[in-house]
Amino acid sequence: MKTKILIASFVGLTTLLASCMQNPQGEKAKTGESAKVEKFDAKYKQDVSPSKSSIEWLGTKPTGTHHGTINLKKGEIYINDGKLLGGNFIIDMNSIVILDLKDPEMNQNLLNHLKSPDFFLVDSFPIALFEFSTITPFDKNKVSTYEIKPTHEIEGNLTIRGITKNISFPAYIEMTDKGLKATTPQFLINRTNWNVNYGSKSIFNNLKDNFVHDEIGITIKLSTY
Repeated sequence: MKTKILIASFVGLTTLLASCMQNPQGEKAKTGESAKVEKFDAKYKQDVSPSKSSIEWLGTKPTGTHHGTINLKKGEIYINDGKLLGGNFIIDMNSIVILDLKDPEMNQNLLNHLKSPDFFLVDSFPIALFEFSTITPFDKNKVSTYEIKPTHEIEGNLTIRGITKNISFPAYIEMTDKGLKATTPQFLINRTNWNVNYGSKSIFNNLKDNFVHDEIGITIKLSTY
């Protein structure tokens, strides 16, 4: 009986450790060089509502996960005849919040680290920027396991720490008489593409198990009303 209990405990511990070792779940955003961004007539513009929009983030490492939110500073979306043409939004890097650490000192220490040169170098780069480059209908023949069923594929230029890369990800977009609401399933970006290299095994080869996964889980909620 003791042997069975030990085996069961070992299996459970192994499963737990394996789950901690996994990257965040989601489709990896295709990433490439920056793309051309089209300009649109101001008459099609609608302002993004920062209070009703947000970005959720998730980071993982072998010993666990951290998650939180980050606010939008402002943004503008261009819509004509119920069709999303393009737009942009500015991300306030000073607004990073960590939701899982309840101890104030531990929370503040991690927050300071995320804002430091090891990660997002917020003193020098207080904002990040996303600019839409292409919006296309989501391929209905593409197998989707998302809880949120995408309607569109979004491509755009993401600028972090002064580095701009083009990324693509799926999104559910709803148009109403009031404006636009959009939500993405969680997707993944590789932080090292923007020189956020701290604890990366793909950059440093002597970290053993003391590393942070390269992929960050991102969920975007956007609203103009």
